[in-house]
Amino acid sequence: MDALVAFLVGQLTTDGFAPVTLLRVAQGRVPVPGSAQALAVAGRRLWLAHAQLIGQPTLASVPLTKVTGVDVRTVRRLGSTRRELSAWVDGNTLRFTVLDDQPATAAFLAAARQSGTTTAG
Repeated sequence: MDALVAFLVGQLTTDGFAPVTLLRVAQGRVPVPGSAQALAVAGRRLWLAHAQLIGQPTLASVPLTKVTGVDVRTVRRLGSTRRELSAWVDGNTLRFTVLDDQPATAAFLAAARQSGTTTAG
């Protein structure tokens, strides 16, 4: 477990939430230094922890009722393959590059969809 995931789990536990699932991602379509993030589903909310260059990570959440869909697709670009997660939140599309393996990704999608989101594609 990396430091960002540990921070997210610690904050959720302190606030009385048990994470259903966690997923390590990077902001945008191409991971760059400083773009590490972690997503979680807990307490009928979608949580996001974002690493900061200086100081402690930031934490944000949105009720799952505002998440209208989540989807992961495999993308091939310039000879490499990666998985991109899209989340439709309150009329906006958030895109991440998935850093975790397929089982972790499947568990995250199942938890997010089971908790009230729809499948979008």
